[in-house]
Amino acid sequence: MYINRYLSPLIVYYYSWRMVLFSLFTGSVAIFVYDYLDWKWVAIPWLPVSLIGTATAFFVGFKNNQSYDRSWEARKVWGAITNHSRSFSAAVRAFTTCDPDGDHAAAKQEVKTIIYRHLAWLYALKNAMAQRTNWEHTDRASERQRKALKNAQTPCDVEIAKYLSDSELAIISHKKNMATQLLDLQSQHIRDLRAKGWVDAYQHVSLQDLISNLYDEQGKSERIKNTPFPRQYATTSTLFIFIFMTLLPFGLLPQFLDLGEKYMLLLIPFNMIVSWVFMFMEYVGDISENPFEGLVNDIPIGTIIRNIEIDLKEMLEEESLPGKLTSYSGMLF
Repeated sequence: MYINRYLSPLIVYYYSWRMVLFSLFTGSVAIFVYDYLDWKWVAIPWLPVSLIGTATAFFVGFKNNQSYDRSWEARKVWGAITNHSRSFSAAVRAFTTCDPDGDHAAAKQEVKTIIYRHLAWLYALKNAMAQRTNWEHTDRASERQRKALKNAQTPCDVEIAKYLSDSELAIISHKKNMATQLLDLQSQHIRDLRAKGWVDAYQHVSLQDLISNLYDEQGKSERIKNTPFPRQYATTSTLFIFIFMTLLPFGLLPQFLDLGEKYMLLLIPFNMIVSWVFMFMEYVGDISENPFEGLVNDIPIGTIIRNIEIDLKEMLEEESLPGKLTSYSGMLF
């Protein structure tokens, strides 16, 4: 997630240079065919072009709203995961204070095992969100962004192995959905504590409800990740923008000709400005529709997990705490 107050000029340039070149090309073509080839008929009336532009603006605005909704929903999901993680860990510590024989050391170890397993679950879910889908951006620049962000983080499998025993790691390593299996291990562990008398029936139900809440949030995150923004909207929006940008300079020709032919070259910069505004609106929605694809505008899952990790380790009264993640070139990842 980009956190600086304003977008870097380099980022604007990265998203703009193709559309600028295209608008310069269409503006130059319009002047060339009108003035040098003497095709006067290419100076089309402005009204149909403006109607297309109005329809395109409404359509792109709708797409951007829906893209933002997906991104904001993803942030709310991971905010809920943060809250449930703290509640679950606090409940585990409160309920499992000692075994029936008063062995506080054993109880403390059980609590640590459960909380560490929860941290492994967070990293397993993060790893699932990092998997690529065929509707996400696959261009060269996007892959460079993913590689840079990936190099700035510890691999998820390393973090998962750090918080699990060898036997548990062997159990989940071949599973297709490790996050689901880790929550299942939590349920089984709490069931065993209930059987031993370490937690009573009410505490057992309360802890299981918290695990169910974590399942719910995991499912919401997976739904956003595995359901593409409707491709008919994305494709139609791009098509409308392309049609409008192609017709725009020919519709602007009569407007500048009314000022006099010596002003005709002003069509090129004004065509570029109008085209840039419309195409940049399209890109804003396009790069926001997939909040888990590993790019600049993603939800900062790594930062959220690190904050949870610090909170839970402080609950365990551990002295060696990981540092908070800082921004990387103006981005939290």
